[in-house]
Amino acid sequence: MTPNRTRPRTRPRTRGPAQDEQRRTRRRLVTLLALSAVLLLPLAAGLWAAAQSALEHKSATDWQGNHETRLALERAAMLLAGLPPAGAACGWTVAQLRGRQGRIPAAKGLLAGTVALWVLGIGSVFVALHDSGPIFVW
Repeated sequence: MTPNRTRPRTRPRTRGPAQDEQRRTRRRLVTLLALSAVLLLPLAAGLWAAAQSALEHKSATDWQGNHETRLALERAAMLLAGLPPAGAACGWTVAQLRGRQGRIPAAKGLLAGTVALWVLGIGSVFVALHDSGPIFVW
């Protein structure tokens, strides 16, 4: 007599090295994309706040100042929307030229573009502080 089993007995599944590599690649890809998104979020929020402030404090008589503000916001938006995707495109292109898959290099390029955006922003703050003159006089 055979016992009544509700489910068949199976061996536990073992993963091969190819599946482990896929899992690592997927995990690395998600990590790079999440890190890029986390770094881009404050920049996008800052641009949004600057645009709202410029809209609320628009001068009725100073058209030149309004125009310069609008141009500065457009340049910042172009950098924010253009530099990280350009980094991703460069990473993908280099991967294709080397004959590799382009997912991880594109994500690394996106992260590099985001970090470059932060470096440009921090550098512009230091340049603005340097050009404004001495802050503390001893």
